Amino acid sequence: MLNASALRRFVAGGIACACLLGEDAWAQDAVEAPAPAGAATGSGAGVTSYPPTFFAEFKPTSAFDMVQRLPGFSFNGGADVRGFGGAAGNVMIDGERPSSKAVSLQQLLQRIPVSQVERIDLVRDASAGLDMQGQPVVANVIRKSGASSTLALQMLAKAFDDGFVGVVPRVEATWRSGPLSLEGQLQYRNDRSPSSGDGPFWRRSASGASLFDGRFDVDSRQDLVNFNVGAEYRPGADVLRFNLSGAREVGDRRERSDLTDAVGAYQVFNDSEEIDNDWELGGDYERPLTSKLTGRLVGLATFSNEESTGVNRGRSGSQRNESSSEGGERIVRALLTATPFTGVRLEGGAEGAFNFLDSRTALTDNGVVVPLPSANVRVEERRGEAFITGSWQASSALSLDGTLRYERSTISQTGGANQERTLAFAKPRLIASWAPDKSSQVRFRLEREVGQLDFGDFAASAQLDTGVHNAGNPNLQPERAWVTEAAFERRFWSQGAVVLTLTRANVESVVDLIPIDNRYDAPGNIGDGWRNTAKLNLTLPFDNLGRPGMLLKLNGLWQKTEVTDPVTGRKRRITSDTPFDMDFILSQTLPSLDSLVALEVVKDWRDTNYRINEIRTTTETAFLKLYWDWTPRPDLVFRFQIENTIGKALVRKRVLYNGPRSAGLISAYERREASLDPFLMMRVRKTF
Repeated sequence: MLNASALRRFVAGGIACACLLGEDAWAQDAVEAPAPAGAATGSGAGVTSYPPTFFAEFKPTSAFDMVQRLPGFSFNGGADVRGFGGAAGNVMIDGERPSSKAVSLQQLLQRIPVSQVERIDLVRDASAGLDMQGQPVVANVIRKSGASSTLALQMLAKAFDDGFVGVVPRVEATWRSGPLSLEGQLQYRNDRSPSSGDGPFWRRSASGASLFDGRFDVDSRQDLVNFNVGAEYRPGADVLRFNLSGAREVGDRRERSDLTDAVGAYQVFNDSEEIDNDWELGGDYERPLTSKLTGRLVGLATFSNEESTGVNRGRSGSQRNESSSEGGERIVRALLTATPFTGVRLEGGAEGAFNFLDSRTALTDNGVVVPLPSANVRVEERRGEAFITGSWQASSALSLDGTLRYERSTISQTGGANQERTLAFAKPRLIASWAPDKSSQVRFRLEREVGQLDFGDFAASAQLDTGVHNAGNPNLQPERAWVTEAAFERRFWSQGAVVLTLTRANVESVVDLIPIDNRYDAPGNIGDGWRNTAKLNLTLPFDNLGRPGMLLKLNGLWQKTEVTDPVTGRKRRITSDTPFDMDFILSQTLPSLDSLVALEVVKDWRDTNYRINEIRTTTETAFLKLYWDWTPRPDLVFRFQIENTIGKALVRKRVLYNGPRSAGLISAYERREASLDPFLMMRVRKTF
């Protein structure tokens, strides 16, 4: 793991290298982008356009493949939160954000074949006249006009060393004629989950004596079918969009442990099954009201149903946990967009939403019911938000973007606790972008972020494999933070870019685990804290370094956080905030062989949770894969891949205490390490 000193040297070296490269060869294939139709024109250096020829050597098959190759850009699919405004990702399609939450941005982009992409604009400020949704950088996929149709069939297969073969067939289709466009995707997945594996499992006393020792084996399977369809109709200047999606997923997990203690050998079985059903129906209507005023109305409805059963069987008997939940969301959002002057964009509107969750949990121990706090609850939220946004392209180098949102919600709960409360927050945001030349940009952001409550935290839950139960907390408050961020971007050569982003967040009401009656843990607020973050995004082409066709894309994250532990009263890291993360892809095109070979690495990660009488740390070792893409014809692509090349291990460590951690009385140490062997993957894609 890189320490802070090494990271500082790494960041400084990367920036210095990029600055020395200069700008003389910049934009060989990338050019300043024209504004999309109907948007305010911009003359700033904050928009760069990449035509399909820029990506040709990488043999992309969809708009998603192209987006992943954008210099200095890291794809963000959006947040899984309630409401529409706060869930935006950093990719737009034809200047608009898709009116869907259940269908991921990745799936939507996979539906767009390369043949239908006119260009991709990388937008870094307000010069394009787009609603950036608070994102400092967005990619705007511009599709070609005119009649077209495509059909793509894809089959993916994974071969594991025990003979199991996972399959993922997928079909995608697009059709456009005149004002009407249709798109759709259907996929089935029968696969092994990454949590599968086997390895040693032991527990030692504080003095080092063995309490039990042995091995365990986990086989986790996923069976999923999902579809999504979308339609767009443009009768003149109006635009009408519609989307429908559905998914059914069955997860089956079988775990067996063969252990030995002072009494003798015994076995423990942990089996679970979970069934999820999700639906979404949405659409939006956009209409120009005048030459400088446009209205848009968005509607969205989602519904989900989850059923799960878990059984633990061992020497002392059996435990059974059954849970079920139904949830949904209804959203209506209306907004007006005005462009009164060149370089000025104003937007205002309101959003209303209704959300609900019905959750029921039942736990039995050898047939005896175990009472859990908030085991059966219904949570409802009625939320309204008003917002106004303004962007101004002050000059070719300077742009300003400001937003003020005010949110008010009423949350009611029945079941474990019957109560109702109202929350209200103002959420201002200011973004400034300055581009001293066409190869550099400095961005600044000041924002008050307000997190969303997870309705699942209001209900009780049970973890049979560890014997730990969580209570629900109806008094949970959303986490808030004042965030200050500065970013420096330097672009070089035709494909190179380096972006350094520094962030400081002063966090209020940190959401973590709190003790309930010194018996249960529950999600709760543990006070104020802070989070310092440094991100490095590097796209380094090797063409000018003597290796034509070689490209490195790297993302690095360094993070330092602090909060006061509610049990010990001492300072510690905020739960789940990883100190350092990194991933990179090193690829080499081989034009003479119609091929691309690549190495992809994801650094190991660590997640530490602090409970009343336990510290639990989960680590995953580095993940590495090698693949070869072969394109013998433009309409046929093969991928041959060695997944998990060096073998990945998932390690769980537990430090168990007698009583609360504040007493410092350790009772035992526990460790289990699941190893997953390498496996082979092959994918073939045919486009018609």
